[in-house]
Amino acid sequence: MGKRIFGIIAMVAAGLALARLVDAAGKKALIRTAQELNTKLDSIGNEYNMALDKRNRLELDRQLLSHRIAAMSRQENYLVINRRRRRLQLAMGNKIMLETGYKLRGSTDGIQNFLALPKAVLEVLGKRTKTDWCRPDWLYRLEGIEPPADSTERLVPDAFGPGELFLGGGIALHGRVKEKVPPEAIDHTYIELDNKWLAAVVNAVKPGSLVFIQ
Repeated sequence: MGKRIFGIIAMVAAGLALARLVDAAGKKALIRTAQELNTKLDSIGNEYNMALDKRNRLELDRQLLSHRIAAMSRQENYLVINRRRRRLQLAMGNKIMLETGYKLRGSTDGIQNFLALPKAVLEVLGKRTKTDWCRPDWLYRLEGIEPPADSTERLVPDAFGPGELFLGGGIALHGRVKEKVPPEAIDHTYIELDNKWLAAVVNAVKPGSLVFIQ
């Protein structure tokens, strides 16, 4: 009788051990399957995000092309700024009237922000053909000099070349800054053109002219 009871107990214990083993193996398999599913979901999510990003870029390109076609049909002068090649074009319709290189100047953050901008269509917000500049009081005080009362003593004629265009967002287009204008006095990012080309560009566009940023 005792042997029979011990036999039954042994069978029950073996059954429980086997059940635990099967349960543990099943749990590991489920965990492994869940991990594989998570990996696949992450991969699908990444592919979706990449496809969405590509779609957005294509849509932006489509919009830019639409604006470019509209600009060409208006027969008005417009600018195309290619950031990768550092080239600027002055065009009207489908004809490029001028193309030249440019230098991008300003603070490190300002330059990085300009380069990080998505492709866009801006407008010339304003322009001036005289770029005289007056030294502010704080520059004199920084140098330990009493600011002169006569404004003519502060004047730096054509400090930014023979013209300047304002594109908004702290971005301007002008010539080489004269040495009398210290770097700390320049508070914007700017596209620097040779004075010869700058004069032609400034004379050819007006407030409202389109600027394609590529």
